[in-house]
Amino acid sequence: QDVKEMIEGFEKKLLHGEALTDGEQDFYDAISGDALAAKEAHIKKELAAQVEAGKLTRAEKLTLVEQVGDKIAALNDEIADAEKDKKPVKLKKLKVMLTKAEERRKLLESITAQPPHLLKFEREIGKLRVELRPLTKLEDNAKGRLLTLKETTAISRKDEIIEEIQDFEWKSRDWFEDDESLDIRIENCRSKANAQDKQASRSKKSSSSSSYSSAGGSSKWGSKATTKFVTPGAKRATAKPKAKKTPGGVFAAMMGDSSDSD
Repeated sequence: QDVKEMIEGFEKKLLHGEALTDGEQDFYDAISGDALAAKEAHIKKELAAQVEAGKLTRAEKLTLVEQVGDKIAALNDEIADAEKDKKPVKLKKLKVMLTKAEERRKLLESITAQPPHLLKFEREIGKLRVELRPLTKLEDNAKGRLLTLKETTAISRKDEIIEEIQDFEWKSRDWFEDDESLDIRIENCRSKANAQDKQASRSKKSSSSSSYSSAGGSSKWGSKATTKFVTPGAKRATAKPKAKKTPGGVFAAMMGDSSDSD
């Protein structure tokens, strides 16, 4: 919009016989007003298709709902003025516009917001976080004692990794993206990484507990298995066979039973 206004300003100067500066003339020659209008129309069409498909993030949805809400409020004010001034033609046109705006707001409010768009360098950031995880754990476990030379060298790499991650985060900024929108995407990336760290920690604890139990250890969750002896002449009890699981769960089983009647 700013570029369009600049071009219009240059054209007004030319219409009034005012000469453009060298910089303004170069800018005006490089950008065509018709091409700019065509690009604007194309972008509006793509944005409309994106809304129709429901591909909106939470921030995008809130922005559009707020915009259409402002438009509805403005139309209601114009309708009130048209009714007061007794302008039936204008009133009819305004009511049609109001109906469309209300339908658009209803559509927007029905959309389920999508997660923020991924960062451009999210894959590279993920690799760095994998490298960072053991270094963070080493640093936490080393508190209260002297570090070896090898540990000190390893931990010094931690600060470098954090700087590289921050660099990749800011390099992921899209064209014309403001700080607030970028911060939302960075926070989403960090939240996913924290969730993965917690999941990895839980999985490791669960694996350690299972290994201890299988080795014959006892705990409050289980005890050692006891061996049962069978006296001569007595029959050994046989385990009841487990029910055969149907692939696909209950839904697949129901579909299988109904296949004969199709």
